[in-house]
Amino acid sequence: MASAACALAVAGSFVGYANEVDAEAQRVRDEALARYGGEVVQLAVASTALEAGEVVGAGSVSMRDWLVDLAPADPITSLDDCMGKTLTVPVAAGSPLTSLNFRDATQTADVPSGHVAVTIPVSDKLGVSREVAPGAAVVAYETTADGTRLLAGNAIVLAAPGTSAGMGLASSTMTLAVMPEDVSKVLESSSAGELRLVLPAEDVSELDEGDVESAPTSVEPVGEGDA
Repeated sequence: MASAACALAVAGSFVGYANEVDAEAQRVRDEALARYGGEVVQLAVASTALEAGEVVGAGSVSMRDWLVDLAPADPITSLDDCMGKTLTVPVAAGSPLTSLNFRDATQTADVPSGHVAVTIPVSDKLGVSREVAPGAAVVAYETTADGTRLLAGNAIVLAAPGTSAGMGLASSTMTLAVMPEDVSKVLESSSAGELRLVLPAEDVSELDEGDVESAPTSVEPVGEGDA
């Protein structure tokens, strides 16, 4: 009973401290509003740092009062406008979310001449890291029980989701630039879960089906002690 009482006392102390921190933050905001004056609007503000590729959830944003004169362009003014959506641009903790944080990568990416931008879902079976750098040249293959088939030998990464703890991986996407004749093959293979991407070194000039018979079916995270 004594141990339980102590545990309850400690828990109560933590709750009281958290309430004091929230109250102090609210007091500072109220003082700033009173000092600057002006019209106030409610904005969706990040409760924690949010990375590109992360899905906005109930615990990651909250509505706060913000001076209109200090509000960013195109702010999010309703939780319904951001809840469940995937960020394409990271936002710092305590910063308002804007439409820029949800911009479509295919609209902002510079598609190379003669190519078509294709957006595909990202999973651990795709074969490349979610942190692959934009501009990287990748090779697309279709892997089935019958073997491996080359789909696109000159695909270019236009946008990748990156990684973050707590990221909603199911909704993460990657945008590739592929040749027009390869679009349908890449999309069909991705839809069937048979698309694999490989990232060749700069000194590799050409690949074919025989070069990647053992193309990776998943990407394992690298531990701190691994090199």
